[in-house]
Amino acid sequence: MALSPSLYIVFSGLIFAIGIYTLATKRNIIKQLIGIELMINAAHLNFVVLAVNSPGGIDPYALAFVFLSLAAGASVIAIGTLLIVNVYRTYGTMDLEALRKLRR
Repeated sequence: MALSPSLYIVFSGLIFAIGIYTLATKRNIIKQLIGIELMINAAHLNFVVLAVNSPGGIDPYALAFVFLSLAAGASVIAIGTLLIVNVYRTYGTMDLEALRKLRR
């Protein structure tokens, strides 16, 4: 039993909303990085759903874009995590408000 594409799009919107909520409410850098990744994965889900359900059949270009974006996103997350680890080692905190106060 296959689910309808509209259900996947609603689920993708819910994941995107959770990512926005995480960015808006959490002060920890790692939690914000996870929120950004949730938003990117919601966009990937939309691309895949729309590529598979396109009128002319499965669109390989959209799927290739998602695969390339996933590969690039993995490297961005790895570099971001390394930067966060270095910030924690240097300043001893991952709280964005405390890091903003250090800048002043």
